[in-house]
Amino acid sequence: MTTELHELEVDGRPVRYRVTGSGEPLVLVHGLAGSWRWWSPVLELLAARRRVYVVDLPRLRDPVGAPQLSEWLARWLDAMALERFELAGHSLGGLVAAELAAERLEQTRRLVLVAPAGIPCGRGLPGRALPLLRTLYDVRGWLPMVTVDAVRSGPLDVFRGIAFVSGRDLREELAAVRAPTLLVWGERDRLVPLELAEEWRQALADVRLEHLHCGHVPMLEAPAELATCVLSFLDDELTNEPGD
Repeated sequence: MTTELHELEVDGRPVRYRVTGSGEPLVLVHGLAGSWRWWSPVLELLAARRRVYVVDLPRLRDPVGAPQLSEWLARWLDAMALERFELAGHSLGGLVAAELAAERLEQTRRLVLVAPAGIPCGRGLPGRALPLLRTLYDVRGWLPMVTVDAVRSGPLDVFRGIAFVSGRDLREELAAVRAPTLLVWGERDRLVPLELAEEWRQALADVRLEHLHCGHVPMLEAPAELATCVLSFLDDELTNEPGD
């Protein structure tokens, strides 16, 4: 299936994004020090039933630091003229997607959060070092891509991002989310522990939880299983739209 490369301006700067498939719009948001390529193993699977949009989040520097990422994403969506959409985010991208869903209530039709950051687990940068190394081992087959994206982001972006997610607590904002939500968690997630899933379940009004036999990055470790549970959720929930 063909993936199209497009470009538009956000805040006066050119932003490239990719589009593939047909159907309801589904926007994918990558995690810290990642890129659209982290979603590449599931793009064709999701595009079989969705019009999939993937965009690289900006570098974490003024005027768009980590706290402004969801506002930047909202401006990109406005520039895209996407009036309603399904939204999926991984890790830091899950935090960004959840923030946006709490603000854009009428536009966010469905929300998928894959091992999301946004509820602190009590670890700072030193406490994340060993879990990060183990996570890199889990995705060792993708290390060339992961390394290139990490170099592109730079160490300062990584430090800023970790500092942000270590302290950001979304629980109050999550009460405002109206979109039916799917939580997807790897049973062997070392970076965002599985026990945090219960905190998310308590904070969200309409939520389903799926466990996968993988670590922190299901898109790379278990792409077929991830795509299956995401599409099952989206298709099931679509039958419950108002007016059906």
